[in-house]
Amino acid sequence: MPRLIDAPGGLRLAAACFACLVLAFALLAQANLWYMVGAGKPPSPRAVLLKYHGDPDTTLLHDVLDARRPIEDPRNMSQFLGGSSMEDPVTIERRKQVLDWVEAGAPESGWEAIAPIFTEIQSCGACHAPGGEQASLPLTTYEEVLPIARYGSPTPLGPLLISAHNHLFGFAVAAVLLSVGLCFTRVRGPFRGLLILAASGGAALDVGSWFLTRQWGEPFHLLVMAGGGLFGVSTGIMALAILRDALAGGVQAESDAAA
Repeated sequence: MPRLIDAPGGLRLAAACFACLVLAFALLAQANLWYMVGAGKPPSPRAVLLKYHGDPDTTLLHDVLDARRPIEDPRNMSQFLGGSSMEDPVTIERRKQVLDWVEAGAPESGWEAIAPIFTEIQSCGACHAPGGEQASLPLTTYEEVLPIARYGSPTPLGPLLISAHNHLFGFAVAAVLLSVGLCFTRVRGPFRGLLILAASGGAALDVGSWFLTRQWGEPFHLLVMAGGGLFGVSTGIMALAILRDALAGGVQAESDAAA
């Protein structure tokens, strides 16, 4: 079998660029986890559990309407309540209306009064309606809003399915391409096979455990972390192995030319 280290310069350059992009992807994925799940620090097992299974002490609406969230936080939904800013009296009043309704038990009798906040095109309806960017999480009826107004509400199934689809496809492409590239490196023996299995198996374990955690909670959130770690470590090692051989081939070619 031909080796990457002996390949033409253009092929080695492409392999090195791909390996660097994968490593950059891994770093961005970690940054995303720190920012979105860990609130600025490495996500704890409890943070992962709450993300998918829900927090019995709060609701998803409390989370996204938390006034302490900075304006640049992608989970800050207060800014879309119809006011011109977070300090706008309209924003403050509408946020209070929604959370008062939630804390009263989200009764159906109170839905008519707050329904416009969720349905108007100037507020939530801009995205959470058919054709909107968040159409997978519609908020046009009481029945649609109720799941995110309940204490301990898990991640909504629609957005979770979309996220799982996108993540699993990306993971699969990265795992397969890195696995193929690894076969042309100097990594040999059982270790190569273990890396290939870990990349694909880790991705499947990570994403699959999202749904197990959402449904049953503990201890499946630990499998989410284990699968993500397995995928990250194995693909990182494969990318570094490819990068090493791609760069080593250039050094070797220069030495051969000098000789």
